Amino acid sequence: MLDGMSLHGGDWANGRIARRICASIVMALAFCLVVVAQDSPQVADPAQQTKPDRIGVLRAQIREAKDATERARLQRTLVDYLVALNRKSEAIAELRAMVRESRVDAVGLYNLGNALARLGEGDAAIDAYRKAIDQRKGKYPHALNNLGVVLIRQSRWDEALEALQAALKQENMRYGEASYNLGRLYWARNETKQAIDAWTRALALQPDHLDAALALARALAADGNPERGIAVIDAFVARQGPNKSLIDARNEILTRKAGREIKSHGPTPEEVEAQTKP
Repeated sequence: MLDGMSLHGGDWANGRIARRICASIVMALAFCLVVVAQDSPQVADPAQQTKPDRIGVLRAQIREAKDATERARLQRTLVDYLVALNRKSEAIAELRAMVRESRVDAVGLYNLGNALARLGEGDAAIDAYRKAIDQRKGKYPHALNNLGVVLIRQSRWDEALEALQAALKQENMRYGEASYNLGRLYWARNETKQAIDAWTRALALQPDHLDAALALARALAADGNPERGIAVIDAFVARQGPNKSLIDARNEILTRKAGREIKSHGPTPEEVEAQTKP
């Protein structure tokens, strides 16, 4: 029964004929769908669309660049892009290749050294700095200073000392950053007095040098002068305003100072009682 009406059985007496007719209808519909699908324009999936190969484009532009300045700019752009993509090894390979090129560009080599140093490539950075310094016939204070920093990281004390002293000499001993780094070198070699002198000079040249103030304050405290260390911090805060690192360093010095004062006065009553208990 369909919608309250009964079909006359005589009209569909042959079941096989009915099944054949249904099958024919289904096949016709399927054929229509196939034809429609073939005639419909294909819409690309946005997720599958490939983005332009920016790295390939940059490499091609570098190869075709005629001007050395433009070529260097494109190379730096490529390196920055590789670093942004976290493709560090490729960025380093590009930088190393740039250092190996025969170029007369002391500033460019200096910047290459900085980039390699930031990526942890100390030996390659040293090579770049030395080339930059040579191109200026040894007179490149900033490159000498950065060379000294990388040499300190490699514990190459004598070479670092030579580089930093040369940087200072070329700036008539008025190079605050080089004085700060020289202090780091002396401190690493356990030469406390020389480190204090270098950091004192650095802070005099650059009164806003936070790292120099922190290093000097801690060195003075470690050398038995916590009051002078605290005075350095207080003077810096008065000039530049409060800073969490300075507050932490001040509290650290005060805590150590209090601990030494307690020990200098002998054991506390509680410690004596604890030691005399059976």
